[in-house]
Amino acid sequence: MSQIQGRTILLGHPRSGTTLLRRLLGGHDQIACPPETHLFGACARFLSSERTADGVDMGVLAGMHFAGIDDQIVLDRLRGLAFGLMDQVAVAQGASHWIEKTAFDIFQLDGIEQLCGDHVRWIGIVRHPLDVAVSCIDFCDAAGMYPSVLHRYIAEYPHPIEAFVRSWVDATEALIDLGTRRTDAVAIARYEDLVEDPHDTVGALLELIGLSSDTTFLDSALEGMEQLGFSDHKSYQHTKVHGASVARWHSVPSAMVARVAPLANPLLEMLGYDLLPGDGSPDVHESRTRYERSLAIHAAKQSD
Repeated sequence: MSQIQGRTILLGHPRSGTTLLRRLLGGHDQIACPPETHLFGACARFLSSERTADGVDMGVLAGMHFAGIDDQIVLDRLRGLAFGLMDQVAVAQGASHWIEKTAFDIFQLDGIEQLCGDHVRWIGIVRHPLDVAVSCIDFCDAAGMYPSVLHRYIAEYPHPIEAFVRSWVDATEALIDLGTRRTDAVAIARYEDLVEDPHDTVGALLELIGLSSDTTFLDSALEGMEQLGFSDHKSYQHTKVHGASVARWHSVPSAMVARVAPLANPLLEMLGYDLLPGDGSPDVHESRTRYERSLAIHAAKQSD
């Protein structure tokens, strides 16, 4: 479909503002940005493989290779399927560009990049890791389950805050590595900058994908329910961009903040955030003292 001029993949750790950014970008009259399709994650799983003891990649590409079909032919056919479906979505909306965002695609980045390569532009969004962790806990509590890509972190690390900070580290490192490999095709925005100045942040992203940086459309981008589908429905509770969810992490116990500080601080510094205080968990005596103090405060409130 020749009318399609731009194809973009939007990535970020779940609860990083991916849905907000998707909806804002989707307010542009030349951008089709539907609710989550799970299309490219499924393609990545289709391409996944396991290596035998001899190092052979046991999967679709190797299987088709032994059947006489070159890897590139398989990738081209699969990309044609995925792009064709998204092109159809865009054409149906009268748009010249499409952006696809599915929350967990960041954990399938290797396969998605193998498929899409330099045929797309890439937009990433990052958010403070402790705000991400707090929001992930809320999401999992509401859903009554841990999505599989996050469950493996919970299975290894029993403290949910630490587990989600570790998943954030992996996802953020993957985004930064992508930007290093594809400098001219990748833009990474911070959630905090997006909610503080959506016009400036979105304008820069529009330039990356080849559209005018005019963002007057943002004033009404969040109005209405748009099309139904898989998405973060909390974002539909507001019609204007707001920063009420910034710095929720201050409710996290200081001992846990200190515990994850060594994990998060290198990336926080790289991304321009303030460093987390502490370089390790408080000792047992300090933790017990804090606990006793909190009990005393609670008891005093109860007696008032």
